[in-house]
Amino acid sequence: MKSGNKFSLLYITGYLFTACTAPATFEQHVKLHNDQWLKDSAINITLPITDTLSAYALIVDLRNNNDYPFRNIHLFVEVVSPTGVTACDTVEYELSDVQGRWLGKRGSYWIDHRLLYRPVVMFSDTGNYTFGIRHGMRADTLLGIGAVGLRLELIDTEK
Repeated sequence: MKSGNKFSLLYITGYLFTACTAPATFEQHVKLHNDQWLKDSAINITLPITDTLSAYALIVDLRNNNDYPFRNIHLFVEVVSPTGVTACDTVEYELSDVQGRWLGKRGSYWIDHRLLYRPVVMFSDTGNYTFGIRHGMRADTLLGIGAVGLRLELIDTEK
């Protein structure tokens, strides 16, 4: 294969992989000490919003390893708007199938999960929105959780 054709094939392959995922407008992760998430320890992330006209998808990113002992995870998500209005949610996500195979993107050590928290959200006010994420599992300490994060993706409403 000529080097020009190799470059074209590499470029097209790279484009196809990046075109399948919307670029993040905002993304922040909090690494957990010793890959453990304590029940009373909230992951706090401040999301600055300047656009109240666009629609977004809100995604919780979760990174675990094989030490995580459960198939699912329950999360408590508290959101405080710039005006002080507070909303709380309880959500559950499946992290593995019934055979125990992880559903996320597997690396050599970590499994990365993109968990859709809100498929479509429009923010009513500009300013800082504060998200507090806590686990709602019965264990006081969750083993095998390496990081928790929040991702905001702009939704293309033109499609």
